[in-house]
Parts: sequence; C-alpha cells; structure tokens
Amino acid sequence: MIALLSNITIESLADALSKTTGEEIYTSPGYNTWLQDLLTADFGSTKPEAVFVILDGKQLFGDMFTAEWEQTKQVMDETLAVISNFTAAHKDIPLFVSSLDLQKKKISPYISARIEHKAMSYWLEALETNGIPVIDIAELAANIGRDKFYSPRMWYMGSIPYSMTGERAIAEEISNAFNALKGRRAKCIILDLDNTLWGGVIGEDGIGGIELSTSKEGARFRDFQKRLKELKEEGVILAVVSKNNMEDALDGINNHPDMVLRGDDFVAIKANWEPKPANIEALSKELNLGLDSFVFIDDNPVEREAVKIALPQAIVPEFPKDTANLEKFAIEISRKYFPTLRLTSEDTKKTEQYQLEARRSELKKSALTLEEYLKSLEMKLTIREIDENDIARAAQLTQKTNQFNLTTRRFTESDIREIKDSPNCRIWIGELEDKFGSYGKVILAIVKIEGEKAVIDTFLMSCRVMGRNVETDFLVHIEKELAKDGIREIIGEYIPTSRNSVVDSFWKNQGYQDSSEDKNLWSKNL
Repeated sequence: MIALLSNITIESLADALSKTTGEEIYTSPGYNTWLQDLLTADFGSTKPEAVFVILDGKQLFGDMFTAEWEQTKQVMDETLAVISNFTAAHKDIPLFVSSLDLQKKKISPYISARIEHKAMSYWLEALETNGIPVIDIAELAANIGRDKFYSPRMWYMGSIPYSMTGERAIAEEISNAFNALKGRRAKCIILDLDNTLWGGVIGEDGIGGIELSTSKEGARFRDFQKRLKELKEEGVILAVVSKNNMEDALDGINNHPDMVLRGDDFVAIKANWEPKPANIEALSKELNLGLDSFVFIDDNPVEREAVKIALPQAIVPEFPKDTANLEKFAIEISRKYFPTLRLTSEDTKKTEQYQLEARRSELKKSALTLEEYLKSLEMKLTIREIDENDIARAAQLTQKTNQFNLTTRRFTESDIREIKDSPNCRIWIGELEDKFGSYGKVILAIVKIEGEKAVIDTFLMSCRVMGRNVETDFLVHIEKELAKDGIREIIGEYIPTSRNSVVDSFWKNQGYQDSSEDKNLWSKNL
C-alpha cells in the first residue's frame, strides 16, 4: 500500500497512481489534512510501504506569499519540522516529498524581489540536506510546460491544480520512485551502432563520414552518449549488438575523436551478421542475466520487431523519430527502466566486475580441473554482521537476486534496518575478492532467533559467484556463530520459484534433514 498525502484534492491523481503501480492507495480522509496524517502516522489498518507528499506551493502559503521573506521562510520551516520529525520517528516508512513549483502571481516591476525563486531553492536544499528523496514537480512542470501541466479551470472548479497530462506525469514519476525503492530495475542496455550511437553507416561512410561531433548535427549523438555514460556510472551495464564488421565497429568506438563511449565502457561488443535475437540470447548466457534484464535500443523498426517477437521478455522501447530528441529519450529510459534510490559501491563498479569475470572465464578454460581453477583464483571471503553502511546493498541483494535465492523474499532499506535493529534477528553479509579484484558484497543471510532455534529466513548469493563454493563457507561461519550463542537447531527454508531451481537441493547438500512433506523446511541439529 502507498500513502499519498497532499494539501490539494488528489482523488483523480490517486486513481492514476493506482492504475500505474497496481498498488492500493491511501489518501487523507479530509481535505488538506496531510500534516495531521504525518503527526499521527495513522494510515488506516495497513502500514504503507512508502509515503509520498505532493504539495502545491500556492495552497501551502495562501495569500501571505507576497509578504516578506521571513514570513515565507517561517511557513516552510514549520512544515519541514513536521516532515523531519516523521522521518526521525518512522525510519521504517520511506518518505518522499515533492519540490515546490511556485509561479509568479504578483504583478511587479522587472526590478523587484522574486521570493518564489528563493523559496523553491530553500525548500529543495532543506529536503536534500535532510536526506529526503524528492519528487521533482518543478522539473516535471518545466519539461512539459506549465500551460500543459496545470489547469486553472480545474483549480477553480475543484482545487485540482493539475491537468490530466500533469497528473499522469506525477503518477509516472511516483511509480518510478516506488520501483526504485523496491529495486525494480533492468540491468543492461544493448545498443546498436549505426544511426543509434552515431549517424550514418560506418561500413560505408568510414570513420570520417559518420555524424558525431561536439556541435551541430553530430552533437545529438554525442549528447546521447553522455547520458548513457552517466547511466553506466550508476551501475547500468552497456553492450553492443550491431550488424557490422568487428573491425569497423571497433574503429568507430575506439578511434573517432568525438566518441564519449569507448571499448572499456562496454561489457561486450557483438559486431557480426548474425540475427540480433541470437546475439542477445548469447549475451544473456555469457553474462548470466535474464532476458528481462535487457533494454534493447535500435533505430531500425525491423530489428526492434524481430527482438520483440523472438525475445518477448526483453524491453524494446520505441526509438525517437527525430534524433534531436535522443538526449531526452535517454533520460526517459533512465527514469522508466533504471530508477535508483541511491548508489552503492557495487553499482559504480558494475562494468568493471563483468569485465573481470571475462578474465576469470579465460583462466577457467586453461585450468585442468575445477579444483585447480578455484585454487588459482586465490579467493578471500570476508564475513560480518551488517552495519549501517551495508543496509542499501543488503536491500539491493534481496530485490535483485533470483537464481541463488532460497526464499526470494524482497526487502526495502527500511525493512532491512528494522530487521537489523530487532533483538531476535541477525543479518550476515559476505564480501568476496580474488587475485583479479573485488566482487563486492555478494552473499547475505537473514536469521530469526526463536529461543534455542534459529530460522534462516533468507539465504541468497549473487549469480556472479555461483560455482565457487562461497555459499558453503558462508553457511558454516553462520552455524558456528549461532552455536556459540547457544542455538541447538537451525531450520532452513526453501520456497521454489520459476527462477531458483538451481538451489532446490542446497539444504540437503549442506547436511540438513528434510523436515516437511513439501521439502520446504530443512533442519540441522548443532
């Protein structure tokens, strides 16, 4: 359930949000009672998974907005105090607050104080300082245009400031933020080259003939690459699938002076004449990623349709008809398919980690046995109970891990923090490295204590380290720690899904005994 609070009428916005997210939406029982909702934290019978506060600046300040700055600031400070008190008292409920979009309403000379600009900046800076995620209404209004975003007619009829276009935009932005909170994010962008990353066909036009430059027509492709580079730095991996000769493709990528993306920005480059769906399937196996993790971007509608038909799990957005909109397209792709609440250290190293995995694969080919290969990696596993710095990554692991995940229970950062602080729960995380570099934090267990019995509620590991026996050492460490604390019996859970059959015999292989008819509970006497 999502709580949607506001100082304006939001019934139609709540309906749009419900359709967009598929979630039940709680709204305040009375008009402009959002402050009371935050003060009482009473959202009906169900605790919300997140609270979104959407505020209209005109309604917040009323007729006094044209007054002095100190009065304006006082209203904001009092409102911000309620917001801050709620976040401090309810760390288990994520809170998002809108920016303020304050339109100039006062007739005034060109040389005069613009309190609305100062107020918008003050409000936004206060939210950022307090670590409160922002639904940027002002930016949405600017991008769409205030004349299209707002409806004066609806305001005077029913205290609804937004047009249908504005409400849809807000609902989509809240949905994106909620997806970020829940870790619903694709993982890889697969890119065509000709007329996608640059203009023209490099095999025909040569490196000097393609459109790519710092100004004029070629700048649209360069700006597109800049936004893709930013996505890569936020943990999105990039790959190329192009019908081209590899020599021509690499020449353009690595030698054109105005390329932003170079060879080391991609985890794979498949430039050949094979059907693109076949190349994408091969990439899925090489990276060990599900097809639903891929967003395929190609200017050619025939190629897009081929991928849609052959690989319906993959995401295939429409390419802009006018390439002047490429930069806007990249931003839309980012918000819709790659929303993120915050970056972890693992996110910033994602491309490097996949590139290192390719080097490990080469080493594996030369090893005579699996044992010899594992020994040659010189692995080191560091295990500890989580602290505050691990919470974001722990939540991320529960949200993204599907294959080596015994129960596939999903948790937000607030959930993880609540579990961590519980006297009857313990959470361990493991960080792996080898001679090539660090894999990052890749394995996690959540354990609930019930007297002299412990129940392993969650046990998961990143698919990138499967086959390295990490899970066995991790579990042995947890068993020893629990035994020290007087635990006599451990119960391990397994809930089968369409994706986690790889671990269906995990508990049996670790010496646990079947203790239920459906083989969902396994026990071990310590």
